[in-house]
Amino acid sequence: MRIFGTMKVRLLLFCLTISGILRAQVSDTTVLLPSVTVMYEEDEAQLLWRRLSEHWALYEKQSYESAKIYSRQSTASNTVEFEQVSNVYRSQESWYQEVIGFKDYDRPTVDFGSSFSAGATFSFDGDYDFSEGSDKGVFSKYPYSKYEKLRIRPLKRMVDIEYAPSPIVGVMDRNAFNHYDFQIIAKWESDSSEHATLFFTPRDNRVGWTGQVQVDVRDTRIVEFEGAIGEMEVLQHFSTSSLFFVEHQKLSWSNGAFQVEYWASEVNLLPEMADKPRNLVAVIPDQQVQGTDFWAQYRPKDDKLDAWTARQDSIIRYLNSDEYLDSADAVYNEFHWYEPLVSGVGYRKRSAGTHFFYSPLIGQFNAFGVGGWRWTPFAFGTKRFENDQMLSITGRLNYGLTNADTKGTLGATYTYAPLRNASWTVNVGNDYQQITQSVDLTGLFARSNFIEKTFTEVYHRFEWFNGFYTRLGFEYSKRESIENLDLGNDIFGSLTPPQTFETYTVGQVSAEILIRPYQRYYLKGRQKIVLSSKWPDFRIVFKQGIPNLLNSDVRYSKYEFIVEDYVPSNRLGFSHYRVASGGFLNDPSTVRFIEYKWFRGGDYFLYTHPLYTFQNLPETFATPEVYFMANATHHFEGFLLNRVPLIRRLKLNVAMGASMLSIPSRSLMHLETYVGAERKMKLWDQKVRWGMYYGLLPNDMNPGYRIKIGMDFKDTFLDRWNF
Repeated sequence: MRIFGTMKVRLLLFCLTISGILRAQVSDTTVLLPSVTVMYEEDEAQLLWRRLSEHWALYEKQSYESAKIYSRQSTASNTVEFEQVSNVYRSQESWYQEVIGFKDYDRPTVDFGSSFSAGATFSFDGDYDFSEGSDKGVFSKYPYSKYEKLRIRPLKRMVDIEYAPSPIVGVMDRNAFNHYDFQIIAKWESDSSEHATLFFTPRDNRVGWTGQVQVDVRDTRIVEFEGAIGEMEVLQHFSTSSLFFVEHQKLSWSNGAFQVEYWASEVNLLPEMADKPRNLVAVIPDQQVQGTDFWAQYRPKDDKLDAWTARQDSIIRYLNSDEYLDSADAVYNEFHWYEPLVSGVGYRKRSAGTHFFYSPLIGQFNAFGVGGWRWTPFAFGTKRFENDQMLSITGRLNYGLTNADTKGTLGATYTYAPLRNASWTVNVGNDYQQITQSVDLTGLFARSNFIEKTFTEVYHRFEWFNGFYTRLGFEYSKRESIENLDLGNDIFGSLTPPQTFETYTVGQVSAEILIRPYQRYYLKGRQKIVLSSKWPDFRIVFKQGIPNLLNSDVRYSKYEFIVEDYVPSNRLGFSHYRVASGGFLNDPSTVRFIEYKWFRGGDYFLYTHPLYTFQNLPETFATPEVYFMANATHHFEGFLLNRVPLIRRLKLNVAMGASMLSIPSRSLMHLETYVGAERKMKLWDQKVRWGMYYGLLPNDMNPGYRIKIGMDFKDTFLDRWNF
């Protein structure tokens, strides 16, 4: 193809023309030739890409507003894991998904015997989790049953794509021409049009898709996309109607070992969704085993698959039957001599929703307990009712072998309205408890961080309307020092001595309010499963000590305000921030140190959760006075380093953060900043991000705090990192 020459060529022609005129005036024999336009060649593949990118922006606006989506997930051996039929609706770039048929081919894991498991958790996050104990639902087990995650768009820039260390430039992005090399590898004609195959691959030191698009040249329209990046391959067939959308899509990983497909039908023929709540993104029915006829109307014809699913249906029906479950539970409930020693004793009857467990002897002894070795047997029981209400009871005995002191706790939670996340909780006990977990690692087990507490607690949790939660509570407790306890055999007794204080009684009421505007959620049966919100979370905490209530010795009024959010950006990465302020309404000098607000000091070389801790605070301390704190992190996700040759091959991402703590009454202002380099990888099946960080401020920080190493695990349910 040819295009017009540049301005320099035109200027040269003009000069030649003037020169010819002058010569004509000197000699009559000079012939004045007509001017010509000089043309030069441009790469044909580049021209085709330019035309495609111009037209694609117009085609993209012509997608559907509603459709019926049949999707399934399978393995290389053609083993289907789930099938699903959904009605999807678009509203202002957000999607609502109504699942009208779902079939889980995962056979129930039936435990015919006993098993032993152990684990421990530690969290720097002191905020109450209003979703604690709630079912994560289908979207957690099968993330690609969620339409928004299934909707891959490789022609546009993609952020946080599977197995890619940074955002990926789309093949039709504005700057794709500088990111990819293009080549036409095939041309052909049909009765109705001309066609071409445009091959693309990332340029040197660039990360992107490798593959091809088939093009209808006459309409300048993409018909098929086929590309790969890392372990993921994408195949998309676009519609040939007046609308422009993906009719069939296939995603596969590890050379087809795992794949997800969907087909779209009934485009723009579904009824209006005017009656749907705007923040309800999906409704998923309980497990359904529809007949073959139901799935055949959506599933592409495949005799082998139809036979396989029919066989699986009969197996799943049997494995879910009360008869089979009761027979398996009968085997599980049989007593074996080794159970009290290594695996624990359990009883289960799933048809009745009943489960009980008593911990094994091997897990009942704690060498790191307060005062030395302690015997800590544990038991729990649950009862789930037909209406999804549930009662859970837990109990733990805590007996010290050195001091012959008997402690323990007992708790019960009754969830009476799952759709409202509503429950009552009662806890009673007498035990040794930590004052705070906001201490550095050296002080976590220090005995100065422990007190003896005798308590009764009652809490009520409820979601009044979408995104507005309350947790109301009452606590009556007696708090005593452990200074008289024999710590002779205590491994951590020498770290710091116990705190000395007079025994006092606490009677307090508390109210915690969480406001999550425009909270998104979906429904599964009688359960409401919360996803996220595009707005920040607003949290208010208030505790009021009631003097003279059953000899209560406290009268404080403690408050705290918190705002936190996750902020994604299509091009610059993503950010997390948390801002908090709190204090006491009464005279701070009347508040006992146990009720103080605690601020965690930094650890040598350890990068801790940056939204709740400080990396370079010299030491852990507490205060009853008004405080202000703000923590923020930002991850550029390849926006910076992917532009640097050679370095981009390391697949590193730049991160930065800052934290501030101010206590005006102490004239304290602590400000710290840091930068880091991070790299994502997979640890077994879990996505992990490792990082090394360098502290910039304060200038006088301890050298051991200057360089930090940390890691984070991706939350697969929310599909984002924790910080």
